[in-house]
Amino acid sequence: MLTERVGTFAANLAKRGMPIHCIQTLLGHEEPQQTRLYSDARKEMYDEYM
Repeated sequence: MLTERVGTFAANLAKRGMPIHCIQTLLGHEEPQQTRLYSDARKEMYDEYM
């Protein structure tokens, strides 16, 4: 349950334009690959507006 909430929180930050490296730091991810899935949410939002 907590993991889902953190994921939703991170996806919302990405959708609002927060840089992925900032989300990575906030979540405590050591590797960028751990955070990269949230960039998909950001790209998806960008595609919707274009």
